[in-house]
Amino acid sequence: MVSSLSRRTYLCLLLAAGAVALLRGATPKAALDSNPEGLAPDARLTGTAAPPATDMGWWYRTPAAKFWEGTPIATGRFGAMLYGRVRDEIIPFNDETLWTGQPYDAVNPKALPSLPEIRRLLAEERFGEAADLAANLLSHPVPVVQTYQAMGRLHLQFDGHEAVEDYRRELDLDAAIARVEYRIGPARFQREAFASYPDQVVVIRLTCSQPGQLTFNTRLSSLHTSAVSRIEGTDTVCLAGGVSEPNPEIPSRMRWEARVRVIPEGGAMRTFTDPQHGAIVRVERADAVTLVLAGATNYRNWRDISADPATRSADYLAGAARRPYPDLRKRHLDDYQPLFRACQLDLGTTDAAREDTTTRLERLRRGGVDPKFTSQYFQYGRYLLIADSRPGTMAFNNHNIWLDDLKGRWRGRWTLNINIQECYWPAESTGLQSTVASLHDFIADLAASGARTARGNYGARGWTAHHGTDVWMNTAMTDRVFHGMAPTMGIWLVQHLWEHYLHDPNPDTLRRIYPLLKGAAEFGLDLLVEDPGTKWLVTSPSGSPENGFALINGRARLHDGRPRPADAVRNSICNGAAMDTQLLRDVFRQVITAATALGVDEDLRRELAAALPRLPPDQVRSDGQLMEWLKPYQEFDPRHRHVSHLYAAYPGSQITRRGTPELAEAVRKVLLAKGDNRGWSAAWKINLYARLGDAASCHRITRMMETDISIHPAPEDSDRVPSMEGNQAIQGYTAGIVEMLLQSHVPIAGAEPAFELELLPALPAAWAAGSIRGLRARGGVGVDLAWREGKLDTGTLRTRRDGPCRIRSSTPLAVQRDGRPVTTRTVAPDVVEFTAEANAVYTLSRR
Repeated sequence: MVSSLSRRTYLCLLLAAGAVALLRGATPKAALDSNPEGLAPDARLTGTAAPPATDMGWWYRTPAAKFWEGTPIATGRFGAMLYGRVRDEIIPFNDETLWTGQPYDAVNPKALPSLPEIRRLLAEERFGEAADLAANLLSHPVPVVQTYQAMGRLHLQFDGHEAVEDYRRELDLDAAIARVEYRIGPARFQREAFASYPDQVVVIRLTCSQPGQLTFNTRLSSLHTSAVSRIEGTDTVCLAGGVSEPNPEIPSRMRWEARVRVIPEGGAMRTFTDPQHGAIVRVERADAVTLVLAGATNYRNWRDISADPATRSADYLAGAARRPYPDLRKRHLDDYQPLFRACQLDLGTTDAAREDTTTRLERLRRGGVDPKFTSQYFQYGRYLLIADSRPGTMAFNNHNIWLDDLKGRWRGRWTLNINIQECYWPAESTGLQSTVASLHDFIADLAASGARTARGNYGARGWTAHHGTDVWMNTAMTDRVFHGMAPTMGIWLVQHLWEHYLHDPNPDTLRRIYPLLKGAAEFGLDLLVEDPGTKWLVTSPSGSPENGFALINGRARLHDGRPRPADAVRNSICNGAAMDTQLLRDVFRQVITAATALGVDEDLRRELAAALPRLPPDQVRSDGQLMEWLKPYQEFDPRHRHVSHLYAAYPGSQITRRGTPELAEAVRKVLLAKGDNRGWSAAWKINLYARLGDAASCHRITRMMETDISIHPAPEDSDRVPSMEGNQAIQGYTAGIVEMLLQSHVPIAGAEPAFELELLPALPAAWAAGSIRGLRARGGVGVDLAWREGKLDTGTLRTRRDGPCRIRSSTPLAVQRDGRPVTTRTVAPDVVEFTAEANAVYTLSRR
C-alpha cells in the first residue's frame, strides 16, 4: 500500500507527464505500452477470424493488453470489464457505491467567519489575499473528496487452451453483449457476457460446438488486502472484505461482498481451496456453463451504511440463478434494446466497416473515410449512458464503475463543473430520458447535503455544490481554491431537470423538480453582492471553473494583447464570473416561470424579478472575445480547455446566432483563440460550433475525436480501441451530432414551452446523405429526418401537445398529416409554422 499523500503525488506527476506529451503533440508512452500491467503470456493466436454478424459494435483480433482495452458492461450499479483473454480470462468488477470513508459533514467551521473578509478583499480586487483566506472554505476535515475503490476480479483459467485459431472478441452495442470466440481444432468456443439491469448481475455463458470440452477453474480476487474468499455450498465462491486504503481523518466503514455461482451442463464439478488463490470451483468436461456474478456493499444512501452486503449479494445471486440462461438473456434484451434502438443514425457505410476496430482506427488516423464508424461512436455514447445510469442507481460516472485500481482518476469523483453535465447532454434528445432519473435522485441528495453547506459556509438559503463530490455528497469546495472555487455548480446541474421538463412539458414534472430549482435560485440570490463600481449584483465569491487570470503582486493584470509576464501567478477567485451570471439568469427565469405556473412563492418571484435586471450583461473584450470575468483580466492560459463563459451559447441559449449576433460572433472568436483542444473540451466545442451553424468546424472536431485517446492520457488508456475518455467526452460527442442535425433551443414567443425546430443546421458536406430516427426536441416533439445531396429529403414529426409548430429549413418543405396537406404560413425566410394537434404525426417532404 502507498499513503494518500504518495497517491496524490503520483497522480499529479502522471497528469503533468501527460500534459507535457500533449503539448508536444504526442501520446504519453504509458498510454501505448503493449503490456503495461505485466500480464502473464496468454494463448498463441493464429488464423484470421471473420467479422461478427452484427455491424453495430466493436471487434478485435487480440485480447485486451490493459484495462481500458477491455469491453465494458454494466447494470447501472454493478459493472465489469472483460479482457477477452483465452487461457486466463480476467474480469474486473465493481459496485458504484464502494468508496473510502463514511458519512461526514464537510462544512468548515472557519468558513462563515471568513466570508465577510473574503468579500471585502474581492471588492477591493486584492485577489491574492482573498485566495489565501478562501482556503478556509475548503472541505473539512480534509480538503479532498473520498476515493472510489475497485471491488474485485473474476478469473476463469482454462485447461488446454494454449494455442487457438480464428480468435475474435467483440462488444455488440445493439445487444449490450460482450463475446469471445476462437477455435481449437474442430471445436469452436464462445463466451457471451452481459450485465442485466433487471437482475442486477453479470451473466457469463460458456459454450462449445463439441460436447465435453469445457474444463476450467473459477475464482475471485481483490486488490483489498482484507478480502477473504470461501466456498458456499457446492457451486459458489464468495469474496468479502473492507476498504484497505488507510484514511485516518475519515476512517472507512465500508464493507462489501461478491459471489459467483457456477452452473454447468454436463461434466463434473468440485470445489477446493488453494493456498495462494483461495476458494476455487473447478468444472471438468462440461458441455456448457453459466456463471452468475453478483456484488454489493453496505451503502444505503449518503447518510446510511447499515445494509448487509452478504444478504444483498446473496439475494441478487439467488434471484438470477434460479432462472435458466435463455430467460436471463431475454430479460436483459427486453430491457435494453428498446432503449438503445430508440434512436438510430445512418451515415452510410463502406468496405472499411468490415475491418476490425483497431485497423479502422489506424486508417482513420491516416485520413481514411469510414462513415459507419461515426454512427457507431455516436451509439457508443448512448450505450455507456444506458450501462451506467438507470433508475435507482447513482448518476453516470465512468471514473469509477469501470476501474481496476484503488486510486481512481480524480479519485473517482463526480466532477460537477462540466463532466457530469456533458454525460447527460444526449439523454433527452436521443430517447434516453429514463436515464435522467438517476441524475434527479443524485441532485436531490446533493441538495440535501448542499443545504447544510450553504448555511454553514455561506450563511445562505437554498443549497450549493462545488466542483466535485463523492458518494457521501461532499458539497463544499475541494482540492484547492484555484480548482474548487465554483459555488454555482448546483445551479448548472438543475438545468438538466429543466431540460427534462422542456422535452416533456407536464405539470407533474414541474412540481417534482420545482423544490430543487427553488433551492438553487435561493442560494444564487444570497451569493449576490453589489459591485461598488457598477452597482450590478455579482456573485461573491466566484470563479470561472479551473481557469484563471494573471496576478502581479496579488493584483489582476488587464488584457492588453501582450503575453503575460513571466512572474505572473494564476488566480481564479473573483467576483461575478460570467458563467455564474449566465447560470443565475437561467435559474431565476425558470423559477419565476415554474412558480407562476404552479401558483406558489409570490414573494420569491418578486425577489428574483427584482434581481434579474441588475445582473451584469455579457460583455465583449476589445479583441472581440466574450469576456470570462467582470473585467477584461488577462487569461493566464489563453488556450485553456475550459470555456465556461460560453455556457450561454451551449448548453444554454441566451446567446444565439440570430437573436444576439454580436455576442455569437464573440463566442466564435473565443473558440478560434482557444483552438480545438481534445477530449471533453473538444466535444463541448462541437456543440458550440453547431449552435453557430459552422458545419466544417463541427466535422473537423468529430473526426479528431473519433481517434483521440483522452485530454488527460493515463496508463489504462489505449490507442487500439475507441476511447471512453476518462473525462467523459463521448456523450458530448453524441450530443454534438444531434446539434448538427436538429436544434430546438429558440422558444416561440408567447407559446412556451414551444420551440422552433431547425433542421440540419450544421450538416457537413461529408455527410451528403443519411438519416436519423428517434430524436426528441424541446416541446415534446419526436423527430425523424432523412437527407440526400446535402438537403432535407423527408421527415416525420410526432407532436404531443396542441399549439404552434415552427420549422426552420433551408429546403422548402410540404407538410402532410394522414396523406393530406397541412396549411403552413411563412413567418420568416426559411421558416414556416402550422398549428399542430396533440398526439399527431406529420410528414415533411421537399416542396
